[in-house]
Amino acid sequence: MATPDDARHPELAPLRAELREAMSRTGCPLCRLASRAEHTFIESLNYERVLDLKTRDDLKASRGLCQHHGRVWQHVQGAALGLAIVYRISVLDLVRDTEPDGDRRGGLFGRHGRAATAADRLEPSLPCPACALGSPTAARYGGLLLRDIEDPEARQLLVACGGLCLPHLRHVLRLRGAERGFGPLMGAQREAWSDLMGDLEEFIRKNDYRFGDEVISPEEGTSWTRALDVIAGLDDAVRGE
Repeated sequence: MATPDDARHPELAPLRAELREAMSRTGCPLCRLASRAEHTFIESLNYERVLDLKTRDDLKASRGLCQHHGRVWQHVQGAALGLAIVYRISVLDLVRDTEPDGDRRGGLFGRHGRAATAADRLEPSLPCPACALGSPTAARYGGLLLRDIEDPEARQLLVACGGLCLPHLRHVLRLRGAERGFGPLMGAQREAWSDLMGDLEEFIRKNDYRFGDEVISPEEGTSWTRALDVIAGLDDAVRGE
């Protein structure tokens, strides 16, 4: 659905469509959109990016991907060769960075502070490139949500999906322009949380043997996982559904 803002800022229309599509599904829409950007980057590593010198330099500095995104890459079809190319460099760096340099101080394995020195030299100098995409992606769509939250359709979608997760809500509330959208955003969040509270309370009550003959509704049955999603963010397997 077009909004008045689309006429003034037509470049936002595709982003708004993506945001509303994400809000039409259960769970934090910013989790889904950030994860989509991260996974797109990882999938591209199997093709042109693994040969891109800038990407290779970034992965060298970050010592590969973080544990989470490295395992995501592992399960992408055809990942073996790209992983081998990137992580061969990382393993080679580990060998080089732990060589004694033979200077008067005894190098890495000298008598003073060997363990701490080794730990410092083994630290990455850049964050995981996939992780580095998540925060700006969330900020981009979170800023758009702040522009749109007074629109009844956007507010209804946010309530229906369960609202933003707590980590992304904190992120959005720190964005420029958050003060303008604060009231409607928090109103939608509180409505979503209240709905969830009702489902949680019924789920707990119906698990009492005294009410065992009462049927637990689908919404009540998923309330405990949705509560976890609200506090911690969507599980990665759910984000890509």
